[in-house]
Amino acid sequence: MDRDLYDNAWLIGLAFGDSVDDLQRNVSRDPIFHRESLQPWNGYGAADPFAIFVRDRWYVFFELLVRKEENAVIAVASSSDLKQWQVLGVALKESHHLSYPFVFEHGSEIYMMPESKSIRQVSLYRAVDFPLQWERCATLAQGALMDASIIQHRDRWWMFAGWKSYWLKVFHAPSPLGPWRSHWMPIARTYNKKNVRPGGRPVHVKDGRGSILRFAQDNRKCYGHQLQAMQITQLNRLWFREKPYREKPILSPAGIGWYRERIHHLDLHPNISDAVPGKWIGFLDGCN
Repeated sequence: MDRDLYDNAWLIGLAFGDSVDDLQRNVSRDPIFHRESLQPWNGYGAADPFAIFVRDRWYVFFELLVRKEENAVIAVASSSDLKQWQVLGVALKESHHLSYPFVFEHGSEIYMMPESKSIRQVSLYRAVDFPLQWERCATLAQGALMDASIIQHRDRWWMFAGWKSYWLKVFHAPSPLGPWRSHWMPIARTYNKKNVRPGGRPVHVKDGRGSILRFAQDNRKCYGHQLQAMQITQLNRLWFREKPYREKPILSPAGIGWYRERIHHLDLHPNISDAVPGKWIGFLDGCN
């Protein structure tokens, strides 16, 4: 997240549905927790949620905005039923700004790939004592990269990362742990504020074509205004092509409530809970 929004009340909520087209109609009335839950850590806002289901519980890692601190940290909240959430505390703090804590499981380990653009690295952390203790274990890529997001496609892993905010770079590797190589196309997408900068976890969609949806921030009006979905139509070591999944945004601010002004991130998962209906459950952030 950009620091010029630190005074805004970013919070985290849920959305659900049988398809991504249903999400806008099924955003939770309230955030999963309110700003008061962040006060023990001097926090006043939560954004960029990434969730993982471990040992019958949901854990949501997020960027925690801290009062009187220039740099944000990564915090985590947990729930067994998607209704009652407990903020567990700070999971990761560095001397530089942290955001976009892309968390994933690989093999028997849990990893986190938070944005560290200020030190020009995509850093990887491994959970030592999940969910609150992590150690840095690798540098996956270097450069002015932000919001790095990964997905497995066929026999490779693919990373999409914003470059200087509104350009897109693509990398590939045999494993999410690397080694990562830059795509043959040095710039996958050129400058565009509408649908380039990553805005959450890419997902496979079963539409008969094996499509991948990549979510992207739409910042034409202002930073973090709304979220677009891009359908990747070609992805291999030589080519990357994508097109808008639909003309309308996937998620837009409501004009009222906790996401009245902005909404810019979605972490979408297959729904394994009876707490909400539909095939998908999404963790999103919004600003009032």
